[in-house]
Amino acid sequence: MRSKAIRSSVLSCAVSVLAIALPLLTPVAASAAAAEAAADTSTPADDAAPAIVVTGIRASIERAVSVKRNAVSVVDAISAEDIGKLPDATISDSLQRIPGVQIRRDAGEGSTVNVRGLPQVVTLMNGEAFLGAGSISSVQPNFTDVPSQLLSGASVIKSATGSLIASGISGTIDLKTRRPFDLKTGVHGALSVDAGTGSNTKKFDPHVNGLLSWRNDDVGLLISGVYSKDHLGNSYSGIQRDFGGRLADESLANATGYGGFRFDDPTRGTNVPGGIDVNGNGTATDTFFSPQAHTGWNRVTERQRIGVNASFQAHLSDTLELVADGFYTKQNQYTGTSGFQAQGVNWQAADFVPGLSRDTGSTINGFHFNTTQKYNYTLQNFDSYSELNRAISKSTNLNAELRYKGEKLKLTLRGLYGKADYKLDNSYAQFSLSDGNQWFNGVGTYPASLGGNRTFNPLGYRYNTLPAVIDYSGSNVAFTLPSQLSSELSNKSAYALKTVSSENNQRSSADMKVLRLDGSYEFDSNFNVEFGARYGDRSTDQTVFDRAAPLYAGNGASDPAGCFVKWKAFDVQMNAPSCSASNAAGQFLTAGLTRLATDPSLAGILTKSTLPVSGVGAIYTIDPMAMKDPLSFQNSFYPGNKEFIQPGQTFSVGLKQWSGFGQLNYAGEIGSMGFHANAGLRIINTKLHVIQHRSGAGQPYGLPNADIGTLTTDRSFTDFLPAFNAALDVTSKLKVRAAFSKNMTLLNLDQWGGGLNLNYAIDTTTNPPVFHVAGGSSNGNPQLDPWRSTNYDLSVEYYLGRTSVISAALFRVDVKSFIQSATIIRKDIPDLDGVVRSTVPITANVQGKGGTLQGVELGGKYGFDFLSGWLGGFGVDANYTYSDSTSGNHDLSGAKEPFHDNSKHQINAAVWYEKYGLQARVAFNYRSKRAEQSDFAGITGLTLYQAPTKYIDASIAYDLNKQVTIFAQGSNLTGESEHYYLVWPDQKAFNNLYERRFLVGARARF
Repeated sequence: MRSKAIRSSVLSCAVSVLAIALPLLTPVAASAAAAEAAADTSTPADDAAPAIVVTGIRASIERAVSVKRNAVSVVDAISAEDIGKLPDATISDSLQRIPGVQIRRDAGEGSTVNVRGLPQVVTLMNGEAFLGAGSISSVQPNFTDVPSQLLSGASVIKSATGSLIASGISGTIDLKTRRPFDLKTGVHGALSVDAGTGSNTKKFDPHVNGLLSWRNDDVGLLISGVYSKDHLGNSYSGIQRDFGGRLADESLANATGYGGFRFDDPTRGTNVPGGIDVNGNGTATDTFFSPQAHTGWNRVTERQRIGVNASFQAHLSDTLELVADGFYTKQNQYTGTSGFQAQGVNWQAADFVPGLSRDTGSTINGFHFNTTQKYNYTLQNFDSYSELNRAISKSTNLNAELRYKGEKLKLTLRGLYGKADYKLDNSYAQFSLSDGNQWFNGVGTYPASLGGNRTFNPLGYRYNTLPAVIDYSGSNVAFTLPSQLSSELSNKSAYALKTVSSENNQRSSADMKVLRLDGSYEFDSNFNVEFGARYGDRSTDQTVFDRAAPLYAGNGASDPAGCFVKWKAFDVQMNAPSCSASNAAGQFLTAGLTRLATDPSLAGILTKSTLPVSGVGAIYTIDPMAMKDPLSFQNSFYPGNKEFIQPGQTFSVGLKQWSGFGQLNYAGEIGSMGFHANAGLRIINTKLHVIQHRSGAGQPYGLPNADIGTLTTDRSFTDFLPAFNAALDVTSKLKVRAAFSKNMTLLNLDQWGGGLNLNYAIDTTTNPPVFHVAGGSSNGNPQLDPWRSTNYDLSVEYYLGRTSVISAALFRVDVKSFIQSATIIRKDIPDLDGVVRSTVPITANVQGKGGTLQGVELGGKYGFDFLSGWLGGFGVDANYTYSDSTSGNHDLSGAKEPFHDNSKHQINAAVWYEKYGLQARVAFNYRSKRAEQSDFAGITGLTLYQAPTKYIDASIAYDLNKQVTIFAQGSNLTGESEHYYLVWPDQKAFNNLYERRFLVGARARF
């Protein structure tokens, strides 16, 4: 028995902790809840494991195998190899080693995660809800801001149980942090220091993490912390994705009209019966995809992460235990881009002749769709630009648990509080290398009193010299530029600052409160019942805004009472009827002052960048890091910037959920075989409170549509979700599992709260220039239903040893309701001058029904322990996933379109070695093609796909003694790139080019 004195002091401490914590946790009327509870997948061996002693690859695999074997449902896991050391650089990179888990990369690091091909994955921490700043309004996990060194491992729960109150459609990820009772008694600690670099960035990137823990038999306290700073390089070449594009066909009306091939240039194509032959095949029956712009850029993402995890545990008595946790993360991220864009003055026109194309055999509106490999452009615009996105994110997750463990009855009262914030600021600056000849008279007029006393760019090139050739036929994009333009790229005096803007800035915040009571009663050693109730309250607010500065009040002076302008640009005329500006001669003024790159205002902030496309040498841009404070940078050129809300992306969503569950657990025998089963029912009532901002009339000079008030929607729905799991121990090594469940997962909150958001493109071939509606999106609809599915699992597991298992699993997910994109054609949306000229494609979220996802997972972990000598140190860890899905849509080729982000085939394979103090691993990851976006540029069936990718990572470590280990690690060793295309692989879209990453360091334990 423990001493009464110890109990008394512990109880006093616990009461104080609860007195502070419970007022934070019990108010349940503030915000919204999407918190979830997971089945406890830990085992007695895990609870007692002296993790600070048992380290290394072999130990981590042993723990993962143990979790899988002893779980009450279909579960796979990863475990840290050492304190502060998951198997890979990020949590996401480690999770992708699990069968069925697929990840996306951001700046070369693992970021978002899906399970079995779907992103509707719920994230937990230690079995309950986790609120991360990387996914404030989205369901899909994004772990870029979560330091992996704070985690001891993670489980991926693939079949739900009744006690898993809310689960993902295809899986649930439970992140595990360390607690003091996981370690031995006494004081323990660890410290790891390393430095990384990239093959392109070549920066010194420091990383430090440490842990300190103390415990005795009754009380324990643990704290761990992480600091890291990384410079991650990636490049891009191809279609400028966010600009979109259009179809251009060879009919006479289309080819010679607005947006056609021969608009403003009668030399493009040959007259033939029925229209214009632009590709030289003798007919006028073809249609082509016309990108709005082509680009190439270099990007460096600077990420600075800080993370702290603290945990307190105390035995208040023989039956009562207190657990309190705090998990805090903060990330400052600066993403700087330097690049160029090539495009026409009329952004929607097809300013090219196909130099190399292919008839696909598919038809659109009676025309044969041709893929294009070479674009012969009359290059009107060639601009260099730089952009800086500053993202500041932080999250706090607090947890308090009071556990009662009686002889038959167990109870846990648990409260959580979470808060997350995300702020994104943007700054953009663009130079033009043109002499301005492509713009009509009147554009570029600026008051002489403010410096506008020179021509636009006297040393710039003139667009009607020679065409440019943009060649996509190779593995990367190649440019052949007009000779005059090529010769000017290295001449700083040929660059003129054309545009400065700050748009799509964002402020998001969320908070979460959860109160939960769980219990179980054991009738005998073979039968027990679990039950519980939970209340969750979560709220999310998102504001997206642009910045605009006041220009031209009175007689040409810059003044707070002037017209507000977002695009402070040379080619934007101040001609809007609602607010205009002109000089004494009656000429409309321009919305931006031309500054040559040699202007004193730009001294010291220019940089020269070599870009990832052939044919384009080094170019000048403003150094993106000179815009680290976007607002100050914008005000330094155009003072008085104010915020203008984008109503279509600004919303508030509140979620309140009452949940309850009951579950029966049985363990017995069928003949000589062991049998385990659980059957449960989850009941979840969701109350939804949505405030949408309504979009009014368009506003001039790039401002977002007017915010004309809010629309409030309240609705509720209740889900009854049964779950059943059974496992049969055929032999001591062979286990067979079967599972059935119904699941519900909430939507991304912007799919409920978003509104109409329009995109505009300027046409300076008219006088005066006009901003045309180029398209838009209707992001939200509060009447959309959440994702709902019925899941089936069947698996076979054969355990060969502590580090060895072979498994096979069949799964099927029948999706009753889901969200998909559709293009709606609107005929009532005017251009910014108030005139309705054309139909406008609007991408909207609509309810989808009847989708399916099914497949097989094959996995094997095998340690060659039976071999003698050094050969016994080898092991393999490999898996293959086949995941076939259909969303009910078809692309232009007639092929079924899968669920987005799903790859039909995935392979993970790792060879590892651990012996004589040496640890090494080489890992390979492969994903087949995946669907990224439907109806690209608003064109029905033009699906954007990512081509198959493969990555190779490696690590090596050596134990100098029992306390000190040195290590090195490399990722993306082959320099893999991501290639995207539109339906057909030879209709290439763009490439993401990632760098190799390396790090070396040392880890100490005491």
